[in-house]
Amino acid sequence: MNNINIVDIVRSRRTILDYKPEKIRRELLIELLEHASYAPNHHMKEPWKLKVYEDESRSIFGEKVVDSYIRLGLLKTLKEEKLKKARIAYDRFFTSVPHHILFYMDKEDNGGYIDDENYAAVCAFIQNFQLLAWEKEIGTMWTAKETLRDEVFINDIGLSPDKHRLIAVVQVGYPNKVPKGKERTSICDSIDWIQTKNIR
Repeated sequence: MNNINIVDIVRSRRTILDYKPEKIRRELLIELLEHASYAPNHHMKEPWKLKVYEDESRSIFGEKVVDSYIRLGLLKTLKEEKLKKARIAYDRFFTSVPHHILFYMDKEDNGGYIDDENYAAVCAFIQNFQLLAWEKEIGTMWTAKETLRDEVFINDIGLSPDKHRLIAVVQVGYPNKVPKGKERTSICDSIDWIQTKNIR
């Protein structure tokens, strides 16, 4: 532990948009995800579930994502010819990323506090994974669009809108290019120190 500077890993991590084509060894991905599973989770429920899209499945997965974008009106400004070009561009992106990991969970109380606890746990799991991957010089990009609430899309990937909540799709691979970091606002701007009896 003395050789690991967690602060450096947290502050140096970047969202990666451009990836090298080589895949991450499955054994390494499993190792990182095993370590990530030590995220805090109430009653040790370990609510996270994953689907990993790689190789030929990337193009099919990307196609279903774009279909969802169209259903949701996210590409409604594009005419037919430009939409065809957009599909080609999206396919190029999805097949340029070695792994797309979909993180989801089972619903327990239809959006109540238990689901909130489980959602937070999966998010902590994802962040653990991102930091562990970065320490191994593996890049990621956390995406969470309206598609994750599209019931047709959820059915299309073999899950149930009634039983499952989709949380994020994380792109994973070795970075081809690492962007510069962006400074954060001082955390002091977000803190209220409460010391008196008046807690409002």
